[in-house]
Amino acid sequence: MTNRIRQSANNDSRPSPLRFLGTALAFSVLLLAFHVKADTEVPQFHQRVQASPFEFSTLDFILFGAFILLAFELLQFLVQNSGDWLGAKKIPVRGQHLDDFRTLDHTFISFNKLATVPFVYFFFRYAYFEPNVIWDLDNITLYNSVIPVPVLIIVYDFFYTILHWALHIKAIYGYIHKHHHRQKAPSRANADAVNVHPIEFFLGEYNHLMALFLCCRCLNIQFHVLGCMLMIAVGGVLAGLNHTRYDIVISILGLHIYDSKVHDVHHRVPQSNYGQYIMLWDYVFGSYRPYDSTDRVNKMSQLDPKTGKSLAHMKRLEKQKL
Repeated sequence: MTNRIRQSANNDSRPSPLRFLGTALAFSVLLLAFHVKADTEVPQFHQRVQASPFEFSTLDFILFGAFILLAFELLQFLVQNSGDWLGAKKIPVRGQHLDDFRTLDHTFISFNKLATVPFVYFFFRYAYFEPNVIWDLDNITLYNSVIPVPVLIIVYDFFYTILHWALHIKAIYGYIHKHHHRQKAPSRANADAVNVHPIEFFLGEYNHLMALFLCCRCLNIQFHVLGCMLMIAVGGVLAGLNHTRYDIVISILGLHIYDSKVHDVHHRVPQSNYGQYIMLWDYVFGSYRPYDSTDRVNKMSQLDPKTGKSLAHMKRLEKQKL
């Protein structure tokens, strides 16, 4: 009976990423086959892309959306398992883990995943027409692909930190951001990361586009389009790692650039650590709160590795079945 309880909880709490990947991949392959056949009667796909994003056909948009959703599920799978592959330590659970998603949680997650598709389209459509974004692969260098990305992240996080702080204002908090803070010990990677009110998701996502605009137009920085893609990919990975139990620290010359534990602190102590990727602006604004490894740990709050739910929750389920 205990095994059945664990298996049931596992199915509800941590559905296999491979199932999503298989479904998305099968859908993409079928759609691609249909699209290739249909392409015999219209200009070829690569010609339309080279001409302009406005030349996309209806099938192009559908295929584009399918691949973005596939990439999202791949990202979820990679981030959720990356800590185990890297042998990373686990952050002990100190807040209350959200063991079961409600219908509203699933609705917000699904809606926000779908909303990622138009965001990516608009992001790269802007990049297509931006004079300071280079698309020619022959002109890619470290100076326009990798080196400018930290600047883009710093600009992004400046506005995100202010936005995040504003969402914690008492008069606003209950309507939008409170939903995300029902989870006080995030563990599901990108699924927990996008479990936010759609308004919050919209503001956070399109902040990337504003950051690119400001870097290109105000700072006159040139980006290669692969650098823009790198920014989106790095952002997705770091946002996902923020919502795992993995203790991941990225340091350069002894300086901590990124630390997943500080966002875990934010979920327990909301009036702190408002940054998304870095804590630079929290240092500047005085809202930084370091992780304290001596904080009390409740053994029953820790997560069952087989189900991803708290031991206290599993114990309650077992009692209910007796």
